[in-house]
Formats: sequence, C-alpha cells, structure tokens
Amino acid sequence: MGLPASIRFWSQLLYFRARHGSPRRYPQHWESFWRTVGKTGRGGEVLWDNVPERASAEDLKRFGHYMDRSLPLLDFGCGNGRQSRFLARHFPRVMGVDVSPSAIELARREAAAEDLAIDYRVLDATHPEQAAALHAEVGDMNVYVRTVLHVIVAPDRPRFAASLETLLGARGTLYEIELIPGALDVFRRLPGDSPSTLPRLVHNVVRHGVRPHGFDLRQRPLYFPDEHWKVLDQGEGLTINTVPLSHGAESLVPACYMILRTQRHVSVEPLAARRAS
Repeated sequence: MGLPASIRFWSQLLYFRARHGSPRRYPQHWESFWRTVGKTGRGGEVLWDNVPERASAEDLKRFGHYMDRSLPLLDFGCGNGRQSRFLARHFPRVMGVDVSPSAIELARREAAAEDLAIDYRVLDATHPEQAAALHAEVGDMNVYVRTVLHVIVAPDRPRFAASLETLLGARGTLYEIELIPGALDVFRRLPGDSPSTLPRLVHNVVRHGVRPHGFDLRQRPLYFPDEHWKVLDQGEGLTINTVPLSHGAESLVPACYMILRTQRHVSVEPLAARRAS
C-alpha cells in the first residue's frame, strides 16, 4: 500500500474514532452497523455471514464431541443468526445473544422464515450481571463464540470472560474462534473499493466505530487464567472465511480457537447410562 492510500486509511480511521467516540461503546457501534443491513448471506452486506459449511459446520467438527448436548447451546454474538440456525439442527435447544437489538430482530425474522424456534436475546457481555440474569433463568449452557472477543478492548476482556464463566456454570463447554492480531492488515492488502481503501464490506464495519484488535493464544492466560479455566483443546493456523468480497473471492483471515471449561466443571453421566447401571 502506497503513501497516499495509507494516509487515506489512517485519516478515515481517525475520523471514525472522532465520530463514534470510545471503542468501548459496543452497543452503539454494533447497533449503528446492524441498522444499515438490508441483505444478508453471500452477496449481502455482512462481511462474516458465510454459509455454515464455511463457518459453524467446520467449527462443529472441533467442538461437538466435547459438549453435553442435553444442555442448551448459546450462540454468543449471533448477529443475524445464520450459524445458530445451522447449530439448531445438531442441538435440541439453541439460543442466540447479541449486543445489538437490530441484529436480534433480524435473527428472529430469519429464523421465523425457516420455521425455527430459536430464542434470541439482547446481551452485553461486558456487563456480567446480564449474563448472571440469563444463567439464573436458563441454567448451565454450552457457549459458541465466533469472532467477538477480538473487537473487545483489553480493559473489558476480563468482564467478557467472567460473563462466559457464569453462563457455562459447572457443566457447560466453551468453543471460541477469534481473528488473530493483524486481521485489518490482511484486509488492507486486498483490492479496496471504499473511501478508506479497504474492501467495501470491511469499510462498512469499521465506519461504525468497530475496530478489530485481534486475539491470540498467548493472551489466553490473561483473560482465561488456569485457576479458573481448563483447556481441552486449542489451535492456530486456521482461517475465518468471509463472504465473497468485491474482487470476487472470499478473504481468508488468520484465526485461532480454544475449547475450555471452568475449573468447577463436573461431568454428569447421561440419564440413559445411569438407568442402565
């Protein structure tokens, strides 16, 4: 990227920061984005809204055998709910939460169009009391997180992790896949067709004040320390597949994943096995 393009890029990011304020205003930023979305899926306006075969179906192969499927599965940061609709074919009860009311309303409409009964709620993970209220209502659950933590700034990450710990309780399992640091640089190297020189679908996210900060497994002990968490599996070297961008191809953004339980996790033998004994 040449100097004129770099100047355009950084001046646009500074403008978005000045316009939208603190990067910690997650509800405002995401609501601003989701209010503008008129079309989803491939060919739509949501960068990460790829078909499940390129997203949650790949994740399910990693985490499915770790989870107690008698528990609800929570799609955390569900957006318009495409991945939770796929996961509802594999778990008896699926819920979805997002910080944006407009995203939740869109998820409800799209689930209704497929005749799926998925419970969608508004929840801000940086306020652990909201997670506590949901857990008090529903009980322990499995949690599926597909690229949420990487846009949370460092001071808010301990509260984010505390919310996940509360939701899991003593029986749930967490699967989390996140973009690693440098994700924005990956997009900057692609053909750009926006005022910021980014691909248009990426520009349409960052212009609302959202900024990817990235997360890698070396940071895991900072927010998911061993005294609170057990690591079942983790890995690097995989990618998140975007929808096709304006140059005609998907972008493959480097990512990492982890599968965790709380230290207070207890395995409960399935009812059928207890009866057989």
